[in-house]
Amino acid sequence: MMTDSTDESNAKADHSIIQVEEERERIEREISHVGNQSWSGNEENEDELIASWIERKLPKESTEEPVHTCIFRVPTKHVRDNENAFVPQVVSIGPYHRRREKLQGMEQTKLRYLLRLLNRKPTPDTSLGKFVKEIRSREEFLRKCYEEKLYHLSSREFVEMMVVDGCFILELLRESVSPFPGRFSTFKNDLLLLENQLPWQVLDCLFNLTKTSEEISLYQLTLELSENMHYPFETGTLEIRHLLDAVRNSLFGSSCWKKREYSTDWSHWTPIPSATHLEETGVKFQPAYMKSQLDISFNIVNGVMKIPYMIIEDNTESLFRNLIVYEQCQLVGDYDTCPILSYFMLLSQLVKSTKDLLFLTQKEIIDTNLSVEDTVRFFDRLRYDTEHMKFFYSALALEVNQYYHSRSLRRWFAGIKRDYLYNPKSILSLLSNAVILALILTAIQTVYSVLAYYKQK
Repeated sequence: MMTDSTDESNAKADHSIIQVEEERERIEREISHVGNQSWSGNEENEDELIASWIERKLPKESTEEPVHTCIFRVPTKHVRDNENAFVPQVVSIGPYHRRREKLQGMEQTKLRYLLRLLNRKPTPDTSLGKFVKEIRSREEFLRKCYEEKLYHLSSREFVEMMVVDGCFILELLRESVSPFPGRFSTFKNDLLLLENQLPWQVLDCLFNLTKTSEEISLYQLTLELSENMHYPFETGTLEIRHLLDAVRNSLFGSSCWKKREYSTDWSHWTPIPSATHLEETGVKFQPAYMKSQLDISFNIVNGVMKIPYMIIEDNTESLFRNLIVYEQCQLVGDYDTCPILSYFMLLSQLVKSTKDLLFLTQKEIIDTNLSVEDTVRFFDRLRYDTEHMKFFYSALALEVNQYYHSRSLRRWFAGIKRDYLYNPKSILSLLSNAVILALILTAIQTVYSVLAYYKQK
């Protein structure tokens, strides 16, 4: 489907690969040369030689704006827990899984979707030649969006992949808002995997070339990927990098990246008790309708905790895991506060049993399409090693624990007051127990006194 007009770009890409190999061989020769130098000579000259060798290896300063990598490989430690949560099951998007044998059948489906778009020709710019030209002009930027260096893909292969996969995704999103949604639900989960992303610039470019005046925006189309979850969302002003990033913005909003107050020692925060234990000490739970799922609040004065409503579906765990890993792969600026991971950690502390889940369901805070037992296991599986994480809710956890322990002490005194001071029979029972305890202690003291006397003699 690609023309021979890209041969020159292919040659450039091949030439770049050859240059990389030549540079690697040159460095290896220099290492060998330095290693074979006689250390009996002038030490100052040898120091300068090594310094010069290291200096030549330093990256060159660039005047270009930095391109932040945004499509990562999932670290092995996460894949071990649940591989299916990160690997596409139906369709491959982008370079990471395009060679998987079981996904090859979908390549013809992608081409059929592309042909359908070309035949429909919604705009004068809807043509393969225009698509290729615009994407090829952005190739260098698009390659840098991927964590892996895609040397194995020629320019022709890379541009073709971007055009075919990009048009396929746009047609799927358009299907989702049509009266006949087609196969959108079949592919929905795979479109939200971190390793299965296209740079947003590909989708935005192709969408602008094929958008009619009646169509909604591309960002609004992506909200169909999270609409069934009934999350609140806001468009915000954050830069969007790919579909998963767009859904993250819609679910968590721009407040996801705002700094919060942390307790003095955030690395040693204490988990909070479960929902039912908190309720027993007077904490009142209410659903909140905020601009972000992260807007969980606690009022230490009246003991009210507000939590945004959430629904759990079959693909929710996969989405959450990919969001968490995406956050961990970023880890720059405010990302080191781990807001999304903190959110799920807080929920997993509140839901530790079926009793906790049923209580929060009754309060209309959590809704689930899974069984009660599977939902509790879902929260349990989201418990991560957080020993050294900067907890997004450290200040909230501190206040909740203060409230809980102060109310627990009051509750204990209230129980003593209720069970004994206002019940004559309980008072007599308490006095009887006290007398018996006093007699036992007196007897023990007498025995120790006698033993001490004989030992002294």
